Amino acid sequence: MICARPILSIAMMATTMHTPTTGTDANEALSPLAVENVGVFCHTGMVITGSGNFIIKEECGRHRMLFSTRKLDARPGDIVEAVGKLVLHDNGDIHDSVRSIRKLGRVSLPPPETVTLADLARRDFLYRFVTVEGTLVQIRRDEIDASAMQMLVKDGATVLNAAFANVSNMSTAASIPLGARLRLTGVIRGASSGARRNTARYLSIRQREDIEVVRPPPADVFDVPPLDFDSPMTPDEIVRMESRRFDGIVAATWGDDQMMVFGRDFHRIKATLSRPEELPSAGDSVVVAGFPDTDLYGMNLIYARCKPMPKASESIPRFTPTEATLRQLLTDPHGRRRINGYGNGRLLRIKGTVLDVQPSLALFSLNDDGLTIPVDCTSSPDAISRLEQGSVIEAVVLALVETDSWRESIVLPQTRGIKLVLRSADSLKILARPPWWTPTRLTAVVISLLVVIVLIIAANRIVNRLMMRRKVSERTRLAVELHDSLSQTLAGVACQIAAGENAVEDDPKAAKDLLQTAERMLESSRTELKNCLFDLRNDTMDDPDFARAIDRTLMLFRSEADISIRFHATRSQMTDTTAHAVLCIIRELVANAVRHGGATRIRVAGAANGELLRFSVRDNGGGFDPKRHPGPRDGHFGLAGIRERLAGMAGKMSIESIAGQGTKATISLKLRPQKERE
Repeated sequence: MICARPILSIAMMATTMHTPTTGTDANEALSPLAVENVGVFCHTGMVITGSGNFIIKEECGRHRMLFSTRKLDARPGDIVEAVGKLVLHDNGDIHDSVRSIRKLGRVSLPPPETVTLADLARRDFLYRFVTVEGTLVQIRRDEIDASAMQMLVKDGATVLNAAFANVSNMSTAASIPLGARLRLTGVIRGASSGARRNTARYLSIRQREDIEVVRPPPADVFDVPPLDFDSPMTPDEIVRMESRRFDGIVAATWGDDQMMVFGRDFHRIKATLSRPEELPSAGDSVVVAGFPDTDLYGMNLIYARCKPMPKASESIPRFTPTEATLRQLLTDPHGRRRINGYGNGRLLRIKGTVLDVQPSLALFSLNDDGLTIPVDCTSSPDAISRLEQGSVIEAVVLALVETDSWRESIVLPQTRGIKLVLRSADSLKILARPPWWTPTRLTAVVISLLVVIVLIIAANRIVNRLMMRRKVSERTRLAVELHDSLSQTLAGVACQIAAGENAVEDDPKAAKDLLQTAERMLESSRTELKNCLFDLRNDTMDDPDFARAIDRTLMLFRSEADISIRFHATRSQMTDTTAHAVLCIIRELVANAVRHGGATRIRVAGAANGELLRFSVRDNGGGFDPKRHPGPRDGHFGLAGIRERLAGMAGKMSIESIAGQGTKATISLKLRPQKERE
């Protein structure tokens, strides 16, 4: 018959966990916050423990836990009347929050009740002041409350968590030896609220003096009787046993503190160590001492200690791996899914294909014949770095059925599954690497090609749109050029010829002058048309080096004059309209210098300063009077055309010229801001 074995699990000790916070610390911001008062209370009783949070024992014998956000003057033994409100917090907890207390008297605090660990499972022991005894089997820092230390004490089948609060460092707890028989005094609490909800009772210990060593641990923790496999025992009889020893060879290890040990007569046990640093390696000969436990598949040792064994006993057989398949582990002879419990604790040599490699978890999945099983590599993480999905491997592994230890409330522990534990990195052999064209890689390549194609199509459309916009802009510019120059000039030529025709009989000299003007206008139109054709036939304006673009524009004049260019402005600083205008202006000024001034040396210079472009054209020609130079009426449109261009761009031009000493034309115009150019 399976008997009771209540387990009182770990619970949070920190008293501040119930107190709402008003701080701005990141951790405090996540603490429970009071959101609503749902009632009032008035309790009268004797203070059992006194602090910001304290316990009182009412006259009816009931014990209550009261909370306060302030420190109240309530000492053990005081008879008090506590008044406050029932406060609902944002995590669903309701606490008795004390607002004030009134002292009614004082009595001697009764001694703690002496009870057994098994008694503490009863509900009426909650918040009582008690003394219990047990053997210390494990001690560790609380992972929830960094200021508290957890001590697990065992008496028979019952294990209790004694939470030692306000431990400043590990040395205080480390001074209490494992295996010692302890007498502990404290208050029984329950974490029915807070970070850990609905856990079993735990013993709250306030100071080191509340821990008394009744019996020191044995001088040699391994000097205990060996495990008895010959006498049949019930699960309850197993878990009530005191410490036992097992000698053997480590078959495999996993996690931080788990191992399977093979001993004589083909016996095997699973051991969970109290000190992870004692975890050996597969193949080591060891002695393990701990408290017996069972999961109905075999004998286990919990809260165990481990030490090397100098030489393995000759009676311990060398276990050789058994050839097996995943189908034997996961199906019955008829192909139905099941877990083969006889595989538990066996060393197997097994083959399969690697799936789902997870280096961060030291875990991968092994697939064979459509069946998949997880493989734990925590004891040999280097092995998983050699694996890649699709590899075919052969490995020596330990089969491990995953199930809970026996408890009274679980008559037949449910088996959750079966996993394999890689024995060592050397026990894994890669039989075949995956082909390069795996489905994953092929999918990635196809997706990459599709992305590239989409990007190419999108880029092509963008380029076509930009080219179309550029063409439209260029056509518009040429239309403006032809309208503003050739069209108007030709209209003027027609007017001059018509006027000359009318003046032939009455004033032959005036008619001759009009025809000469018309001739000059036609020559100007021919030059302008020649320039337009030059712009259409080359890509000078697209040259990123603008000084080189100027040089290419002036190549027609290289044979007639020595031209030097020094221009510190880039093409990217100008819009298409600005770049075209600058090239046309420089070309017109150089043409005037060569054709009308007879210049043999010309200097072009310019620079951009922020959003202002300044450039000049200097020559050594004959010069002229800037105030009396020929204009459009005389058939000269060069300077007038330059001023018209600049007027549309908010630009300015100044001319310095002295007869016989050359001419200098200086132009300044604004560049568009960088954001607009982009």
